[in-house]
Amino acid sequence: MGLGFFAPSQHQQQQGIHDSLLIEADLFGKPSETSLGNVEDGHKPTRPVSTFGQRVIVAILFLAAFIGALKYMSSASLMGIIASLSTSDSSSLSAAFNRKCEALLTPPPKTYSNRLDSLVSELPQSTVWIAEPGPSASYFIGGFSTQDWWLSERPFFVAIGRFSQGSPRIFLVTPEFEALRASLIELPKDLDGLVTWVKWREDQSPYEALKAALDDEINAFVLDGLTRQFVAEGLRNVLREEKNYEVLEKIGLIRERKSHWEVGLLRCANQKTLHAIRKTRKRMHLGISESKTSRILEEEMAKTGLMGGEGLVLFGENAALPHGSGTDRKLIKSEMVLIDAGGKWGGYVSDITRTFALANSKIPLSHIEIWEAVHKAQHAPYAYLKTTNTTIPATFAQLDKAARSAIDSWAGSTAGTDIPNFDIFTHRLGHGIGIEGHESPYLIQGSLGERQVRSGHVFSLEPGIYLPINGKPVNGINGVGVRLEDCFVVTEDEDGGFKGEWLSGPVQSWGDV
Repeated sequence: MGLGFFAPSQHQQQQGIHDSLLIEADLFGKPSETSLGNVEDGHKPTRPVSTFGQRVIVAILFLAAFIGALKYMSSASLMGIIASLSTSDSSSLSAAFNRKCEALLTPPPKTYSNRLDSLVSELPQSTVWIAEPGPSASYFIGGFSTQDWWLSERPFFVAIGRFSQGSPRIFLVTPEFEALRASLIELPKDLDGLVTWVKWREDQSPYEALKAALDDEINAFVLDGLTRQFVAEGLRNVLREEKNYEVLEKIGLIRERKSHWEVGLLRCANQKTLHAIRKTRKRMHLGISESKTSRILEEEMAKTGLMGGEGLVLFGENAALPHGSGTDRKLIKSEMVLIDAGGKWGGYVSDITRTFALANSKIPLSHIEIWEAVHKAQHAPYAYLKTTNTTIPATFAQLDKAARSAIDSWAGSTAGTDIPNFDIFTHRLGHGIGIEGHESPYLIQGSLGERQVRSGHVFSLEPGIYLPINGKPVNGINGVGVRLEDCFVVTEDEDGGFKGEWLSGPVQSWGDV
């Protein structure tokens, strides 16, 4: 057995409490007859100890008892006590909040039939929209996500269109021998009567089978962007592909602009994730490893009910590489912690990053100033957004520019005024989020970011500063990385001005999580 520290036994702890109570009762109770003396016996009565003096004695005794107990405690235990005393638990999730999140797991009536109506209303005449199992298919028909159906060399795809009868129709094209398994995947009740199964044998073409099922009324298709190349080529051999950019953008906006229900699910996912990060921080101590912290984070995320909760944990100079270094660093006193975490609630994904220190860390002032610069950069896009409206909306490129300019200012650079500067803020400002962790729109300067911001858009705002240990110092600093990330939904007021809501946080000041 190696050398170590031992905590006092339960009996020792109880005995210590009992002794303390006896001391307190004796000092703060009424003076005893013995202490007062007996005048008739000629004894001069002693003066009882003053209230102030009593309290001083008690304080000294309690302090001595506490110091004596320290020798039984490990350093990790002491750090845990210090952290718990210095960090208030403002992260508790109320019962009312959890009830609301549970209620959101049931979609509102006609969610999926309304989505189908929105989709087919944007399709040109005689055109179907086609997707393989994945996020787009599950968004529109409530089933056949990648969890429901894995992709193979045998195509399974979904085709949706409006025919002369007026109602949207769904064609599910499946290998014949997989038809029974496919039929066991339950679809929403509001889609009853809209589904046609198209089965193809191993000696047949799935594309010809679809064309035959569509008759002559449909002769073109719009392709979901996630469709694999060989499936797209097979479809192009039998139908004409519609590549009108305006049509594709309008269809994309259906998923991009979230409903109140979707925002509610995203709010639950993100606030549960933030809660887990805060709980993880409380369980950390100097000397803990990145891998151990990751396991704690996953435990805390699971406690909230999130599905698939996980995160990236980076200490010190490892955080200077946005996605880590592949090492398993142990936390030292002068280092910050970066946690980037996400999980799912009701199929909708969270994405939050926090950079912080433990209560007993000693972070260089220059590193805290980097944190402050990133904090300023995270708020700059919202400040800019509030100056725009539905008549003259912001673009995603302008939001990226607002954040990048704040970081350029800290670095003393002017490159971000015309050409984006990726020297230390090395990635885009953010990305859309919903049933995918990364989805359109993307917040970056250039062609991808020239699209306009609209109400209902939900995206991450995640600026960062990354100064690798072997890189060129900036302001005399390297070996440090900071990122802050929260998800944000765009709203508008009655006058058409843009506003928004942070779905978690954002962190208010250094020291918070």
